[in-house]
Amino acid sequence: MRLFGRAKSPKVYVDAKILNMHDPSLHREAYVGYVVEGSGRRNVKKVEAEESDDAEVLAVLFAIDDLKGSMARFTVVCDHESVVSEANRDEVKNPSRFMESLREALRENPSVSLEALQANPAHGVVTEFVNRTNPRL
Repeated sequence: MRLFGRAKSPKVYVDAKILNMHDPSLHREAYVGYVVEGSGRRNVKKVEAEESDDAEVLAVLFAIDDLKGSMARFTVVCDHESVVSEANRDEVKNPSRFMESLREALRENPSVSLEALQANPAHGVVTEFVNRTNPRL
């Protein structure tokens, strides 16, 4: 599909999951992943994050870093509205170190855009990976 002479930007859906989030006595494990719409391409990895906002930012950063060399342009789609809103804002007071890294990555990669979405197909990819690698759950 072409829009105004340009090919439609592929969508990359990202998600994050933190295990043991609701039990402070247990060690938290965070995982992030992405799915490239229509290509079957996907990836998941474990990250260091204690909070869901940080994990979602790390999911976006993971997708950008992993795909920027192989895809000319793409749109990262995240179901965490506050992350998308803060990352796309012109100015942010006291952003977290993860958010500052994301804002910098978006400035350095103008062919990558970030948008919000309610239902997220990458959620299943991360959940599948976590369940497969953590059989005790």
